[in-house]
Amino acid sequence: MESEEPTDADRAALALKLSERYGAAITAGPVPLAEDAELRDPRISVPDRVAEWCSSSTYERAFHSYGAAFTDRVRAFALDFPNPPDVVAHPRDEHELEVTLEWCDANGYVTIPYGGGSSVVWGVNPPDDCGPCVTIALDRLDRVLEIDEVSCAARIHAGVLGPELEQQLKPSGHTLRHFPQSFRFSSLGDGS
Repeated sequence: MESEEPTDADRAALALKLSERYGAAITAGPVPLAEDAELRDPRISVPDRVAEWCSSSTYERAFHSYGAAFTDRVRAFALDFPNPPDVVAHPRDEHELEVTLEWCDANGYVTIPYGGGSSVVWGVNPPDDCGPCVTIALDRLDRVLEIDEVSCAARIHAGVLGPELEQQLKPSGHTLRHFPQSFRFSSLGDGS
């Protein structure tokens, strides 16, 4: 989260400390902005039927090019985006997801699901050799839909993050009981 990132003063203090410790001049340069990234033009035109929940903005495309793995963050910090998704879709329900998938399938677009972006297996990065690509962000598919009290089985959207899922389950006395190191950043359906 941006609010958890070090401030410019924190970064300058760390650079000074490292310079003193290692006897080298280390400076903290400015934090790059996603809007400053130079991305190739999108290869896809978004039709009206999906435009309400799709974006081809520089920020969305840059943000969804990588996950949270250290190597991904280093490349993003260097504004290195050789193959960003062409479009990022944020469907809000199953119907919008279905329409998005039908549009992509009809046009032969590669689709990449983007859960929490923890990127444990680097599954959110568009492959270098793929053609036109649509990343489907699951961030708006984030609800517990129903719980069967007898079997304790539940229908849950794939995009809900670990802490939010636990908050939604708690009032009914349930828990997922799964707390990986990426708990705060990974979604229920996160294979990324």
